[in-house]
Amino acid sequence: MRQSHSIFLSAGFLWVVFVWMGPTAAAEPQNAWKGDIAFGYNQSSGNTEKSSFNISGNLSRMFGRLQGLLKGDVYTSSTNNKLDDQKWFGLIKTSLGLDEKKKWFFSFQLLLDHDRFADIDVRITPSTGFGYWISQKEEWQWNIEAQLGYETTKYRSAVPDDNSAIAVLKTHLGIKVFDHGKLAEILTYTPSFEGEGNRLTSETTFSNPLSESLDLNVKFLVDNNSQPAEGKEKTDTRLTTGIKYSF
Repeated sequence: MRQSHSIFLSAGFLWVVFVWMGPTAAAEPQNAWKGDIAFGYNQSSGNTEKSSFNISGNLSRMFGRLQGLLKGDVYTSSTNNKLDDQKWFGLIKTSLGLDEKKKWFFSFQLLLDHDRFADIDVRITPSTGFGYWISQKEEWQWNIEAQLGYETTKYRSAVPDDNSAIAVLKTHLGIKVFDHGKLAEILTYTPSFEGEGNRLTSETTFSNPLSESLDLNVKFLVDNNSQPAEGKEKTDTRLTTGIKYSF
């Protein structure tokens, strides 16, 4: 029941923000939706057959000083036709520029994620806070962000649900490399205020254009949980290589 309340309250808040900003956004030049979608598939055979599949993407648009963002990622892998990893997450986020240069911004986000083999059926995390753009240049972009939120975790096993007040500390750095390539790092630290441990997530992405709309995309993820489920490792890593289509 608490999970349903969190979803409805978060979705309602996002709707209010869009409606409230509607007149302001309509008075300013509009930008088109833009985004990308990436596919990755790896398979090896021999004494052990392994395969993995990953699809991820994001969609964003500016409404005056308000930016809307949708982001998602699905990953599965198997060994000898037996599933050994299954993860997904979905993110809805709005960011509102607070000054003319949009250096300071207010943000609200709703994150839903699932990790089958870490015993997490679904984790729901609405959070809100403020951020600052250190650089918005074409050559490099860097921002920092601090949010407060409330996390509800439903487990696949018989472990009781967890509810915890949390902080979300995040930084995003993007740098141009070579002539047209890009290296990006998203680092997120999520400590609990109620003794539920902390999580550290690193997402490093390298992309290099193959054509006007296609890129080679390499992603390396590290997830560290200081208090994992019983019998689970504290740190998970994942490397995926694929093709990204931008539009």
